[in-house]
Amino acid sequence: MQHLEFFAAILSASGRERLKQVPVRILLAAIVAWALHILKMDFWVPVWLGVAVFVQAFEIWTMAPFRGGRATTGVQVLLAMSSTFLMATAYSGVAVIVWTIGDVALTTVAVLIVAGGLLTNVASGIGNRTLFFIGATPYLGVLALMPVIKVFDGQLQELALMTLTIMLFAAAILNVYWRVHAARRAETEALSEAEHRLEQAQAAMADRAAMAAIVSHELRTPVSAILAGAHVIRTGGAPETTADTADLIIDAGRLMTGMLNDLLDHSKMEAGAMQLEIRDFDLGEFVRDAARFWAAPASEKGLRLTTAAPETETWLRGDPFRLRQIVNNLVSNAIKFTGRGEIGVAVTVEAVEGDARRVKLTVTDQGKGIAPEAMTRLFSPFAQGSAEVARTYGGTGLGLTVSRDLARLMGGDLTAASVEGEGAAFTLSIILPAGEPVETLDGFEAAPPAMAQRMRVLAVDDHEINRRTIALVLRPLDIELTMASDGHLALELLAARPFDAVLMDVNMPGIDGNETTRRLRASEGVNAAVPVIGFSAGTEAAQIAACRAAGMTDWLAKPLEPKKLYEALQRAMRSAEAQAA
Repeated sequence: MQHLEFFAAILSASGRERLKQVPVRILLAAIVAWALHILKMDFWVPVWLGVAVFVQAFEIWTMAPFRGGRATTGVQVLLAMSSTFLMATAYSGVAVIVWTIGDVALTTVAVLIVAGGLLTNVASGIGNRTLFFIGATPYLGVLALMPVIKVFDGQLQELALMTLTIMLFAAAILNVYWRVHAARRAETEALSEAEHRLEQAQAAMADRAAMAAIVSHELRTPVSAILAGAHVIRTGGAPETTADTADLIIDAGRLMTGMLNDLLDHSKMEAGAMQLEIRDFDLGEFVRDAARFWAAPASEKGLRLTTAAPETETWLRGDPFRLRQIVNNLVSNAIKFTGRGEIGVAVTVEAVEGDARRVKLTVTDQGKGIAPEAMTRLFSPFAQGSAEVARTYGGTGLGLTVSRDLARLMGGDLTAASVEGEGAAFTLSIILPAGEPVETLDGFEAAPPAMAQRMRVLAVDDHEINRRTIALVLRPLDIELTMASDGHLALELLAARPFDAVLMDVNMPGIDGNETTRRLRASEGVNAAVPVIGFSAGTEAAQIAACRAAGMTDWLAKPLEPKKLYEALQRAMRSAEAQAA
């Protein structure tokens, strides 16, 4: 089928070119008829004209479907190619007759017939060598035959010169064809590449438009919840609803953060900029942590969340944060799409070569399952199973895309299996090396710590909302807080009086956080050695390393989490006390 389409395209161009050559062939047929008359072969003149009209009409008929783009069968291709060969055979044959019988003037006519036939086939067969040689072979055969005919005529003296001239002419024709064919092929490939790039650009623009539409739509839900909750608090709603209102705002903020993380991770994957953080972790504890995290959401919906994980410690070496991101996406989807029944998280481990382990983690649900047509686009970015799914459950459609990309980045894969109406199962398969036991950190949230002394903190951020957020989070610590809206103002304040710590936004207009920190360290002022805690939405290792190189002593990711901010300030206080001692 592909060969048929290829030759149909070639014959389409050749058919249009050969149609343009019809007037020249008609004139050439008349010239040949005149030559036959001069040779006293009047009987053959009507025969020749009949042959010329037939082969020309046959070619026009066989090429018509290709010129109109209607050719669909192999028979049509064979007929079209046969017409080209038949045309070349008719004109080259009559050229042999004129060459054999005619005088010097008429032999020149015969040579010109052959030369013209070859050149017309160069033009009409430029797109395909097979098509060129189908039309050119009869003429090349006649060229080879011409010296032989003169040998039988006894013209041995001119044979060598004639043979050499014919060889040079044939070589020139073939050389010209090879060059124009190569040029046309390069032009066609360049045009095809340009069209492919255009399609890619249009697809990318469509993806970006879809992304903008979906994200703008989905962000309205958490933003509306945050605004509504803030309005309730501001208007002094009933005290018993305060906790629920705060929970609403927190949940909405986490939903927005999840969407933004998916978008950021998807962009990193496309740019090949995603990096993994390798550390040792216990697989059993990893699964139990995930189960504890999702137990409440599952219970609230009336679902049972079951786990099957190794009972003994199974230490592996990998990126537990990215693995947890995959598991969270899978369990979140399972809870979202299951109305009742059970959500299962099962893990199996088997030894492979060396000390590596093959881990298979499967999340199953008892939801409606996935329709076969939806399975084909399941891992496509910004795609939902159906319009009904998108309206009912929302989301950006990036979770599964990012999860599979992360799995493949770690050398594994994420697959799905489903029977419509019977739920779905997603399996993460990955091979990880064995790890070493390490001390695990307590993941529970802590209350604001009690400071040994009142800290003097300078917060530098160009956005007013961020400055107000920092002030709100630090209010329970009774900190003496000073604000600066840019790096220049921060340096002026730091030169004027001492501080115990500086919270420095990395990305600011003018001079950014890194440059502000470098200037502070080089100032030799009262705060030249003060702890500087950088914070930024950029979480790449290179960006964090740049902050450290600029002189920052600590770093936090945006959005700022209160617990991590408190811990960073405690580290800064201990560092300041150590320097003073």
